[in-house]
Amino acid sequence: MSFLNLSKIVIKLRKIFFIFIISLFSISGNAKATEIIPLTVIDAYAPTALWVRVFMNYYLPEVDRRLAETGNYEIDWNRAFGGTVAKTGGVLEALQYGLADIGIITSPYHPDKIPFFNISYVTPLVTKDIGLAARTVDELIQRYPQISNQAVEDYNQVFLTTAGVIDTYQVFMNQSIDSLDQFRGTKICGVGLNLRYVQGLGAAGVPAGLGDYYNNISTGLTEGTLAWAESAVAYKLYEVAPYMIDIGLGAVTSKIISMNKKSFDRVPEEVRTVLQEVATDYRDELANETDRRAERSRHEFEEFGGTIITLSDEQRVEWANSLPNMAKEWATDLEERGLPGNQILRDYMDIMRSEGQPIVRNWDQE
Repeated sequence: MSFLNLSKIVIKLRKIFFIFIISLFSISGNAKATEIIPLTVIDAYAPTALWVRVFMNYYLPEVDRRLAETGNYEIDWNRAFGGTVAKTGGVLEALQYGLADIGIITSPYHPDKIPFFNISYVTPLVTKDIGLAARTVDELIQRYPQISNQAVEDYNQVFLTTAGVIDTYQVFMNQSIDSLDQFRGTKICGVGLNLRYVQGLGAAGVPAGLGDYYNNISTGLTEGTLAWAESAVAYKLYEVAPYMIDIGLGAVTSKIISMNKKSFDRVPEEVRTVLQEVATDYRDELANETDRRAERSRHEFEEFGGTIITLSDEQRVEWANSLPNMAKEWATDLEERGLPGNQILRDYMDIMRSEGQPIVRNWDQE
């Protein structure tokens, strides 16, 4: 091979090499790297709790799945459940001060700070449809944006959705109850506003968290507790309170998925949209799982040795009439805070009436 031919071959190889290098730079320039976004999610409760379990098994992977469709962003989740960042009742403040990015707030711990979210607590004996209750609360937030505005201004956070796992509150006792008079003089534990459900019957309400109910009853601190069938099975309340007094106090939306405002603002719009949309879907998924668990839990309660005592319609009416009109008190409190509490209450009850719910007491019409 002549020197001239060899030189031509070298020149061609160099051209090929340079074209290859330029192509690599072109490909790397056009390809957009996935941005990793770290987010800390919290709840004081462990995955034993149904709402935490559904959050871990549905919300987090569903956010990941939807973001993976574009490949622009990926969340690096720091899962801080079980009280590692915030203890019971402390999630709202942890989000407020930026100790976490997203959290599950238990609203009845904060009747003074975020009273609107307790609307289902102050309207007992209205509905057992947890999905309807949660959708209605979210609808009212859309109708009255000043509710969300107050949350941003006062607590530095954006509420993504309302949710609930309580299809209906019941009373679980360590003794059989045949007459409402038998509640007089007993001590019953619960959270926040639901303690008022038993005071009209002459019982004393004892504040406590779900994780404390078992010990409170087993040690004799209380004779019973306000809970729901799924929680009674999950926390083995049938061992210490084997009598479920089936009053059907109703569904309540006790959970809020909330995000620190600064964290919300710093993530890209695509991520904000996915976080919000999946939160709404989580609300509905949790309601569906609650419904699936509710009836099964009643059977399990009996299988584990529990007894269900169903109250008559007359007893339910008597119980309802023993209660103060908490809804009117709640509405007045909202009015004093600059929110249209009376109209919001009417809207809530109108929706329940239009949906044909088994309302025992029309709280807004008194």
